[in-house]
Amino acid sequence: MSKFFKSRDILLWVLGGTFLLLSACATKMPAEKVLETRAMARWNALFGDDIAGAYEYLSPGYRSSVSLAQYKGSLLRMRVKWTGAQYIASDCAETACKVKILLNYTVFNAIPGVKSFDGTQTIEESWLLVSGKWYLVPKK
Repeated sequence: MSKFFKSRDILLWVLGGTFLLLSACATKMPAEKVLETRAMARWNALFGDDIAGAYEYLSPGYRSSVSLAQYKGSLLRMRVKWTGAQYIASDCAETACKVKILLNYTVFNAIPGVKSFDGTQTIEESWLLVSGKWYLVPKK
């Protein structure tokens, strides 16, 4: 009878360990999905005029050289208003990714006599993994 309990205990231990390993694998999102979520969250912050929120998605290196006030000023000087964004795809290495985004925008007073015009453009963003978190590395 003691062999039965030992075998059953071992079986339960193995099954429990297997379940834990499988659940850990199931909850880890691939880099592409994490990037899609972060990239779109950043764009949604910009659409909602949450510049401080969007600033937090910028790489620590960029934020160390460009203050929030400087970043805000650069955005406010632009004659473009982004009106929509759609994640297209990403191409990832271990710690760096290129993310393609389809942007909808309106440009104001770019051409004499034309108040504004709407456009669409595909852009490529560079994202970097720093201390386990993905950050946008803006173009200078």
